[in-house]
Amino acid sequence: MMHTMEAILGSILILVGIMVIFPIQQSEVSLSESGYSCFNYLDQEGLLRNYTINDMTAELNDSFRSCLPSTVDFKFKICSSSDCRDITIPYNKTVYLSSYLIAGENTYNKKLINLWIWSK
Repeated sequence: MMHTMEAILGSILILVGIMVIFPIQQSEVSLSESGYSCFNYLDQEGLLRNYTINDMTAELNDSFRSCLPSTVDFKFKICSSSDCRDITIPYNKTVYLSSYLIAGENTYNKKLINLWIWSK
């Protein structure tokens, strides 16, 4: 009986230790998914295509600011090709990139939106 109690107590201590050590990695995974979730939400609301095609960067910035958690900072760029790199991002942070492609139609060409996200 005593050995069983020691085993249960040991298991609980190990699980608590793992939960204390690894929540940083779990939040990083959710941080990397936050960008895509925000893209998906704005696309379903019908805002993303309008803002992107009409180069409404201020409105898109405000939408990202309200959609993303307040604990992150971000930059984004609307590009017409996959070469979309001339933006300054922090070199001393872990930065995640989310990309979203707005398909073209007869009156406009496709656009790529890159969203770089990092913790404040």
